[in-house]
Amino acid sequence: MKKAAAISSVLDVPGLPTRPFGETGSPSVTVPAGKHLVVETVSVQVDVTPLGSQLEAFVNFTCGGKSVQLFVPLTFAYGQPSNGFDTYVALQAVRLYVDPGTVVSVTTYSPTGSTGTLFVTVSGYLI
Repeated sequence: MKKAAAISSVLDVPGLPTRPFGETGSPSVTVPAGKHLVVETVSVQVDVTPLGSQLEAFVNFTCGGKSVQLFVPLTFAYGQPSNGFDTYVALQAVRLYVDPGTVVSVTTYSPTGSTGTLFVTVSGYLI
């Protein structure tokens, strides 16, 4: 009877990507040169002043040499009256194909003028 080899890392698990990728940036994440990034989840956090601001968020990336802008619906998470800002969040399951050496970034629009402090987290794998 042959003994099964021990699984030592995510790279040893059949069916999982051999080059997992996850990173948080403010307001962008850079794809390594020479590798395409397949994004499977994207999350966004925006801290904005003044309290009661209204926001729209967009994830921006380059695919096949073309600029793409993806609308991401935000949800109000909480307000910080003592600090004077509101926090909005989003989490989306996606399948984005991002060109090597480019960035995945988040931008916002607000009719009140302030675009806030932006954070984006992407996870997926490199090919």
